Amino acid sequence: MYDMSGFDFDIRDVVRLLNLRIRRKNSRSYDVDCPFCGHKKGKMNVNIEKNVFRCNYCDTHGGMLDLYAKLYNLTKPEANTQIREALNLGQYRDDYQKPVKAEEPPPVENSEIASLDMRDKTYSGLLELLVLSQKHLENLLGRGLTREQIIKQRYRSVPLFGVKSLVTKLVDRGFQVSGVPGFYLDEEDKWTLNVSARVSGILIPILSEDGKIQGFQIRLDHVIDGCKYIWLSSTNYHKGVSSGSPVHVIGNLDTKVAYITEGALKGTIAHYLCGKTFISVAGVNQYRNLEPVLEKFKQRNLKVVYEAYDMDKKMRTGCDRNYGDRCMECLNTGQTCPDKERKRKMIQNGCLRLYEICEKLNLSVQRMLWDTDEGGEWNGEIKGIDDLYYEMKNKSQ
Repeated sequence: MYDMSGFDFDIRDVVRLLNLRIRRKNSRSYDVDCPFCGHKKGKMNVNIEKNVFRCNYCDTHGGMLDLYAKLYNLTKPEANTQIREALNLGQYRDDYQKPVKAEEPPPVENSEIASLDMRDKTYSGLLELLVLSQKHLENLLGRGLTREQIIKQRYRSVPLFGVKSLVTKLVDRGFQVSGVPGFYLDEEDKWTLNVSARVSGILIPILSEDGKIQGFQIRLDHVIDGCKYIWLSSTNYHKGVSSGSPVHVIGNLDTKVAYITEGALKGTIAHYLCGKTFISVAGVNQYRNLEPVLEKFKQRNLKVVYEAYDMDKKMRTGCDRNYGDRCMECLNTGQTCPDKERKRKMIQNGCLRLYEICEKLNLSVQRMLWDTDEGGEWNGEIKGIDDLYYEMKNKSQ
């Protein structure tokens, strides 16, 4: 808490004086554009209860006098005097040195993506050099897979060290890495793989209809920027390439009925638990590559599609303090949570796009719901289709 004794103004007055753009506010804090790094989208949090601030992007922080003093390169007593004078005169002060944006780096030169056969060959060679840690094995077993199924799916752990020597060994064995998502040329013009301890987790092969590895997702050990899964990609590196977000397929290709869900691991687990055919997208709104896959299935025998996305699509939107300070306004007014409303709407939009694709292909589509109350809202217990079948299996035993 900032010592406010002797002050007749607070940090809100400093924010107004500096004419900072407020993106979000509630009874306890403001989210404003940072005047130090110039980062927009409200990355600076101003705590109006404690009279302190901190930018979540550049980490500039301090009390209300620091907010002014650091911008004008003043001492705190000097800042105090100038703030009082400006407030008494009703002035705005925005003549501080604006942050200069760094020069845009030259565009990265990417490779053309390799053929599916080439990717499958290289990825298969990579998997032969990797292992699955005991921790990750236990995680997969705990989700309902058997050891035999884990071996068949070729799940591996992301390598945490020796990556360059691993790639060298792969190249020496005659595997092509150019154009294969995840590989790129480093500063020494040597091929390497875009993994590190930061993205430790399980490598999930994304399989085509004929069982070839199109790419990998990584199920992260630790969530990064709100993401539990990321693609193995190298699009931001020299001679790297994007994963392309391919669709994962597992099950009978001649099926009349297929189930659509989000996440290759989820679809694979559900398949092994119930025996049905699953087509998995990376997320509900990554539907770009879904239509051609469904079209191929229809040309074979597909008639009916079941939408089996997570039950977030029917999540309750009442405030339960999941979003910290921003929840105070909801609790005080009794409103629904805007963050949850946006998330639910986004998922429902993804579902809608699936329905539109099925209508275009003249495929019957049905929605799957589970763990709901009388009003059709999700109870919050069983989220994914894999969780549903795992629960059903345990109850039947």
